[in-house]
Amino acid sequence: MKVTFYQDYNIMGRNVQIVFTLLLCLLMGFHVSKAQDEKEDKKSPIQVTGSLGFYYDYYSYTQENYASFRPRYPENLLRLNAQMSINFGKHFSIPISVNVTNQDVIYNLPSVPEESALDYIQNPANNISINPKYKWAQGFFGTQTPMYTPLTTGDIPIFGVGLEINPGKFILSAAVGKSQRAIEPDILLNIPGAYEQSIITARIGVGKIEGSKFTINVVRVRDHKNSVLANPIGIEPIEGLTISPYAEFKVFKKLNIRTETAGSIFTKDLFNNGVIDEDYITAVEDFITVNASTTADFSHNTRIDWKGDKFQLGGEVQYIGPGFLPVGYRFVERDILDYKVNTGMKLFDNKVNFTGSFGIRTNNLNDTKLSSSERIISNANLFAQVTESFSVNLNYSNFGFKNDANILNQRIELVNNSITVSPSYTFKTEKYMHLITGNVALTSFEQFDVVSNAFAKAENTTYSINYNISFLEKPLSIGLQGIYLENQLPTGDFTMLNYGLIASYKMLDKKLTPSIGFNFAHVDVPGFTTDYRKNLNLRLGYKLTKKLQCKLQYRYTNFRYGNSKPGAALDQNRVQFSIQQRF
Repeated sequence: MKVTFYQDYNIMGRNVQIVFTLLLCLLMGFHVSKAQDEKEDKKSPIQVTGSLGFYYDYYSYTQENYASFRPRYPENLLRLNAQMSINFGKHFSIPISVNVTNQDVIYNLPSVPEESALDYIQNPANNISINPKYKWAQGFFGTQTPMYTPLTTGDIPIFGVGLEINPGKFILSAAVGKSQRAIEPDILLNIPGAYEQSIITARIGVGKIEGSKFTINVVRVRDHKNSVLANPIGIEPIEGLTISPYAEFKVFKKLNIRTETAGSIFTKDLFNNGVIDEDYITAVEDFITVNASTTADFSHNTRIDWKGDKFQLGGEVQYIGPGFLPVGYRFVERDILDYKVNTGMKLFDNKVNFTGSFGIRTNNLNDTKLSSSERIISNANLFAQVTESFSVNLNYSNFGFKNDANILNQRIELVNNSITVSPSYTFKTEKYMHLITGNVALTSFEQFDVVSNAFAKAENTTYSINYNISFLEKPLSIGLQGIYLENQLPTGDFTMLNYGLIASYKMLDKKLTPSIGFNFAHVDVPGFTTDYRKNLNLRLGYKLTKKLQCKLQYRYTNFRYGNSKPGAALDQNRVQFSIQQRF
């Protein structure tokens, strides 16, 4: 019999547990902070650095004639965040990272779980890690993300254990853990499900982990096909192995070179019963499962950067074969060839800074798809400090994509251009400090529409201006803001005008900081009456000690719609409270 279970972890008990833990930690932190303040001149052999914070969010809403609205936040959300390091003398430290919440995780587990501490800390909504370090050796316990190279592993968090040592010029790293919990599929709840997935990573080499080095990297990923009672919908269990030599070194003082060539063997479906007799694949049958869904391929990446005091120039080339998969990354586009050039310079005593990049990506090099495509990506940024008071920032970006398909319904062609101009002017008098900033953003997106056999164009224009005044003789600051946005879309145009005010004041020897903000906006769509939006934001911050601070914030948002949603209205309330202790 299949058991379907919604995981809720006993919300009330968990909330009490989090609050109790927080108060205990904050109390300990308060005494530690107080002791540190009283004995600033005395160095203790044990020191605690970092921060500990508790956050509570409350959200509610009411709607009229807007039945399709869905809440944007959970009603009650508790979070505990700790980023600390306990230091014992010069060489031994224990970095601790804790991010836990009472948030429900809505999925079906293979069976009804036990209410254990391990179940809670493995919850994907939580992140707990303890990473003790002594000189050149460090251990990893809990949630971690091994980051080795661009073609092996770098963005998949795992729950498990790891080790990294770097004595002298010897490098050894290893990690093993679970990167995906098993999830039972459920058609009624639209849950496709997932297999439990584990990852093993290792690297060995010479050099320094944070500097020049040569390493051999190995990453293996594997789905456990018997981890669920029913097979996930449309998902096959996979297994893969990636191996690469990686070199990173400096030539002279300013020239950096990074190069890597990786090979992978990847099985897309562990249930596939077909056989394959390629020698280069069957030779690894002792390491991974090999069948008719298995592919093997390679990739390469080389990057060169020259970084001088006034000028920098770099280039990168990357090839990823159609059958290659870096198993330590969730997604990578395959069968591509990239060329990229980037540069930067500082002129006129660093008052003018320019950076730019240009790249071309070509895919379908091995005719694995019906058509090939080419993309152009470029970006340029110029910052100029024209005078002591006036500066301007210019940014241009371009993204282009097209394929070589001659058949009309397969043709893809698009161009995206964006230009932003942001001036800033500051001036000071005896009593006031004035800051005026502006922004003009122009974005154009043009795409070929195969239905109309013509190009469809969308344009966005945004103008904004901000004025801030700070009173030098009193702790008061006031800001005014105005934004005008105009969108021209094939599906319909609209404009928005938004203006607002924010003010803050410090009192009680600058320990208490209240602030208020108000915004009003109206949105106009041709053919409909105006939609209105009001936003009220109240904040209160108080410093209990030099390192202990609490904040309270209330947000109220009111929507009143025109005849685009006849009679529709929406009110949202959000209260946020936080208390944070720094060490």
